[in-house]
Amino acid sequence: MKEDELRKHATCSKCGNKIGHTGIPLFWTVSINRHGIKLEALRRSAGLYMMLGSPELARAMGTNEEMTEPAMDTVNITLCEECALPIMGLIESCKMEERSVIEDHK
Repeated sequence: MKEDELRKHATCSKCGNKIGHTGIPLFWTVSINRHGIKLEALRRSAGLYMMLGSPELARAMGTNEEMTEPAMDTVNITLCEECALPIMGLIESCKMEERSVIEDHK
């Protein structure tokens, strides 16, 4: 990140303090996208699956069409280390969830 971009992220979006106020020279940038599912596309995919009787076969035979609308909302925020603690917990719990799913499939 170059200086001009760093200056855009100099203030925490949550607490309003400078990103280095904790004494730790780290910060987070977070981008969150909200999506909507295209129900007609989902119904077509489910119908093909029911007709063929196999999700793998339906996926291979299907059109691989867009299943979601373009992102409805996108939020870009900057967080100091202190304000990012809940996000760090969320990330860590998601990583644990991914690990347990991987372990289940071995």
